[in-house]
Amino acid sequence: MNERDERSQAAEALATVRTQQERTRRAARLPWWASLAVFVLCAGATAANDFVTVSGAKMVALVIVAVLVVTLAVTFASGSAPLNRLRGVRPREAFEPRAFGAVAAVGGVGAWLIFQYGTEFTHDIANAAGLPQYPNTVAGVLYGAAFTALFALGRFLLAKSQRGQTG
Repeated sequence: MNERDERSQAAEALATVRTQQERTRRAARLPWWASLAVFVLCAGATAANDFVTVSGAKMVALVIVAVLVVTLAVTFASGSAPLNRLRGVRPREAFEPRAFGAVAAVGGVGAWLIFQYGTEFTHDIANAAGLPQYPNTVAGVLYGAAFTALFALGRFLLAKSQRGQTG
């Protein structure tokens, strides 16, 4: 075998490895409905305040806490998170300080904006949309969109940083 054949085989092997890495990366992605679930949970939890009484709000909080406890129990018992089990793949567990810092900074600015202008802003939008009796529903939709975007930003930055390490 000459040097040209060896280079050709090495190039083919490298192409095969990169193709397999891309397939694995695609298989490890969260399904499209995970972002929809984030949005629905955020919007629904906030909108519930328009439709339930104070005792009902406590019930909603208890349901959320119960879901979190079940998720933690499943995670500790099985060793993997429920979404990882749904996807059927276990991604590399890597902490990316830059991705975390970017998401934390954007989240911090968003939290500051919510604390600063949240109630007045959502009431103004509800009034402008003709829904003055449902300000929490409008707030839920807005916050759901913001949290979904933050969730997507985190996933995007993490995928981008992992792509940079392997390719």
